[in-house]
Amino acid sequence: MQADELRRWVEARRATDEQERRTARPAGPAKSWQQALSLIALVGRMVGWPVPPDEVRRREDASAGQAWTKLRAGYGHRR
Repeated sequence: MQADELRRWVEARRATDEQERRTARPAGPAKSWQQALSLIALVGRMVGWPVPPDEVRRREDASAGQAWTKLRAGYGHRR
């Protein structure tokens, strides 16, 4: 890569970074609520409402609970 090509690439990258910084603004409360409600509506259309329980997460939570119970038992705690 020649020095001029590298210089142009760096300038283009900097310009792109600057534009991304200018356009990346927080949505604000009203827009955030609108987006959240849109996501809830999308989930409702995709899987129904209320959302069915996640069996993988339920199993992982149960496993973590069992591990915690064993750990506490090892230190002499009772439920």
